Amino acid sequence: MDLITAERALQDAQRTADVDALDALLHPLVVAAGPDGAVFSKEDDLSSHRSGALRITSLVEEQLEVEEAGATGVTRLVASVEAVQGGGPVTARLRYTRLWVRDGEAWRVLAATITPLADGPAPA
Repeated sequence: MDLITAERALQDAQRTADVDALDALLHPLVVAAGPDGAVFSKEDDLSSHRSGALRITSLVEEQLEVEEAGATGVTRLVASVEAVQGGGPVTARLRYTRLWVRDGEAWRVLAATITPLADGPAPA
């Protein structure tokens, strides 16, 4: 699987709360920083999807940049997201920056940051 396909598979897994697919796409040591600055692990992320504490109802890709350098890669995604988190609705425009590493033939996310963006056109 190439990196752009892996990124889009991750987006699909987030939309559908496919915990098995997320498990396969996230490195065991993944660490992510959310839009509120909170840091969470792979198990934190999987648990939120598994329990329904986080349910992404819409994730629309606005812009995607992909760069590969050997066994590592970076994706930069701007997306409009609608979700239910902690029982309440959330709507945001977010930039996801993900560091991917090759694990055998598969790409897996090792680190990620999620940053809120203002409404408007995708930044250059």
